[in-house]
Amino acid sequence: MALKSKPTITWSVGSPLPAYANKTTVAAIISHHVFPISRRTIENWPMIARRPNRENVYNVEDALNLAKAKLEQSPSYKQAATK
Repeated sequence: MALKSKPTITWSVGSPLPAYANKTTVAAIISHHVFPISRRTIENWPMIARRPNRENVYNVEDALNLAKAKLEQSPSYKQAATK
C-alpha cells in the first residue's frame, strides 16, 4: 500500500490569491478571509473540481463567493452580555 502524502498549502497570508488551488489551500484561504473551515468540508460543497494532475483543484473565486453566500445565509443572533 502506497503512502499518500499530505496535501500542502500553496498560499500564504499576504500572497495574491491563486486562480485554482487544492482543497487544503482553499480551506486555508476561506479560513483567513471568511470563516474557519476544514479541508474535508470543501469536498461536500457544490463546486466543480478539476483534476489536471491527479489532484482535485477548485476555483478560488467560486469558493470564496460560496463561502460568503453561506455566511450571509447563516442565522445570526445577539449574544447576552456576561455579568
